[in-house]
Amino acid sequence: MFKTKLNFLTISCVCLTFCIIQLAQSGVVKSPVISEDVKQDFEREARLETEEFLNAIFTAQIDFFNKLKQSLKPDTKRYKDIEVFVQRLEQAKEEKELEKKDVMYWETFQQFNKSPLLLNDAAETGMTDEAYQKALTDNGFKELLKNFFADVAVYFWKMAKASGKVVETTMDEYLEQMQSSKKLF
Repeated sequence: MFKTKLNFLTISCVCLTFCIIQLAQSGVVKSPVISEDVKQDFEREARLETEEFLNAIFTAQIDFFNKLKQSLKPDTKRYKDIEVFVQRLEQAKEEKELEKKDVMYWETFQQFNKSPLLLNDAAETGMTDEAYQKALTDNGFKELLKNFFADVAVYFWKMAKASGKVVETTMDEYLEQMQSSKKLF
């Protein structure tokens, strides 16, 4: 399942951090395992990274689809679908509240999941398969995909680092407490 031990370690670290936070929030863990300051720092960093990630993919998709739209005739269904898609992405990008931004993107994705914006339908595009494929390629589709996967990898790496920092800080605090209590006896 995991191609490298680093992937496994990264996923494990992220899962452990979220599990510890959830256990602490639900009251399963009576004494706070993760200090409130560390938890707040992690949540702030996670929100910031998530917002930057979403805005980066929104921007890339907006740029790509605006370029692709220029290859289409304005009276085609695909041109109009792309206009609506881009408008929704722009609204999601402008949204300040992360939860709303996420919901807006998910709803847009769900709506256009059934609309094959990247597949040619001559009735919707007014183009042959070859012409539409060329329009996709000429407007940077391969770069869009490559950058998307790179953005996802960077996002998960940053989240894994933040999770690792939580684990490290929590363990340091725990060890300090153990050392302090050892001196009392």
